[in-house]
Amino acid sequence: LSIRRQRQMCIRDRGNIVSQDQVQLKGHVVGNIDVNGSPNAQLSVLSKAHVEGDISAQQAVVDGVVTGNIASTGRVELHAGAQVKGNISYSTMAIEHGAQLYGMMSKANDVKPQ
Repeated sequence: LSIRRQRQMCIRDRGNIVSQDQVQLKGHVVGNIDVNGSPNAQLSVLSKAHVEGDISAQQAVVDGVVTGNIASTGRVELHAGAQVKGNISYSTMAIEHGAQLYGMMSKANDVKPQ
C-alpha cells in the first residue's frame, strides 16, 4: 500500500505502508510503516488505532497503541492516551502526562563519550 498525499485511513490490514506525506491511522495495521521523504511527512496514530510493526517517520504523533519500535529523524509526540511497547529513537520528544512507554528512548545521533 503506497500513499502519496494526506489521507485518513480506517483499516484493518496486513502489509507495509509507505508514504512521503501526512498519514492519519484510525484502524488496526499489522506491518511496518515508513512516512519519510519530505519535511511535512508525518504519521498520526489516532486514539483508537493500533499498529503492530515498526514505524519510521519524519514526525510521529501517537494517541493510540503502537507495538513496535519508532524511529524518527524529527519530532515524536506521545499524547495522553498513547501506549507504546517498543523503543523510540527521536530528534525531539514530547510526552504528555498519562502516556505509557514500555521501552527505551534514545536521542538520534547521540554521540556517546568514550
